Amino acid sequence: MKRTTFIFIGILLIAILLSGCAESTEKATSESEDLTIGALLPLSGNLASIGEASQAAIEVSTEDINGYFSGLGSGKNVEVIVKDTESDPETALEKLKELDEMGITIVIGPQASNEAEAVLDYANENGITLLSTASTAPSLAIPEDNLFRLVPDDTKQGMVLATFMSEEGNGAVVPIYINDVWGNGLVDEIGENFEELGGTMIEGVTYDTETTDFSAEVESLNEKVIAATSEYEDENIAVLICSYGEVTDIFALAQNYPGLSEVDWYATDGIALNNKLITNEDAAAFAATTNIKAAMYGYVRANDIYQAVGPEIEEQLGRMPESYALAAYDALWIATFVDLDSIPENDESVNLAMKTLTDTYYGVSGWTILDESGDRKYWDYDIWTVSEGDGTYQWELYGKVLLPYKNNMVIMRGEELTFA
Repeated sequence: MKRTTFIFIGILLIAILLSGCAESTEKATSESEDLTIGALLPLSGNLASIGEASQAAIEVSTEDINGYFSGLGSGKNVEVIVKDTESDPETALEKLKELDEMGITIVIGPQASNEAEAVLDYANENGITLLSTASTAPSLAIPEDNLFRLVPDDTKQGMVLATFMSEEGNGAVVPIYINDVWGNGLVDEIGENFEELGGTMIEGVTYDTETTDFSAEVESLNEKVIAATSEYEDENIAVLICSYGEVTDIFALAQNYPGLSEVDWYATDGIALNNKLITNEDAAAFAATTNIKAAMYGYVRANDIYQAVGPEIEEQLGRMPESYALAAYDALWIATFVDLDSIPENDESVNLAMKTLTDTYYGVSGWTILDESGDRKYWDYDIWTVSEGDGTYQWELYGKVLLPYKNNMVIMRGEELTFA
């Protein structure tokens, strides 16, 4: 069992807790009975990069969990049934209903906030537990529901990006963003924080989720940036983009506007480490030229479990995975033990097991302690940029923004450490 030593450290306490909790339940599951967990992943569409990475992480996690059971001499195995949401809320609901018909009550995902919003009522009404590792919309931070998220909500990302843009000397920002629960909520959070820091968030450009031709939106953005450059001539102007895989089309069009190439661009977790972006030469060149800086929930690379598991996930995927995919690795461990320890069709039992496990689990993504809304409580953010070398483009870690301490945010760039 190639990584059991590392993983066992992270789950030893959980196993002890589980053995104690199990005595108080009447769950009749034989030692040879397989466990089936569902997964709603965007394997196609604008979130495919995150979906593909999450699937690779879950495949590695499945192998490790089954290796753990085998090492215990148990006949148990975990199987994950993956459904492609196609990055579409209606499809996500349809696929969740399919998992429900199969008797599956614990599901990893959905990964997008608009998908999570679309399926949440059904999950609540039918006793299905959702464990998302990428949904971050603040509007979904709801106590006592069936959605748990192994990522912090976007009140944190809003604070991080606003502080980062202000600390880098930008006085005014023009946003372009998707018109959905995630894009609207995140731009609002960034704008409120940025204006509290003395900056100006200019009315930006939105586009609907069904948009496929962004010509009008990019032209409008160019006009707004030119106008802002004239109006705020003593200020640095930047562009903020909140999008998913469609960023590739937007950047390919934006390269034709000199005004958009002359300002710095900032981005959110929707595009950080996106594989499609860096493999499209036009889009990648524009990202590198504009010094794009994209924030995403981060992880501690000195973590022994990450050092053991991270390379396996990267090898399985064939590239660097989004950090949200690493959380998917942890999500399957947690989902497996929740399934083992909770009473079927008993929401209180599932919620108790989930809280107990997440309070004590330390995995690839670190501690998974959740807040009162069921979202990850402690956080750091990585800032990624695109660089060019030997004719190819790659994502490169630009900096880290560490957990606030006494209202100060620690920003690290290379060897530099500043307090903002």
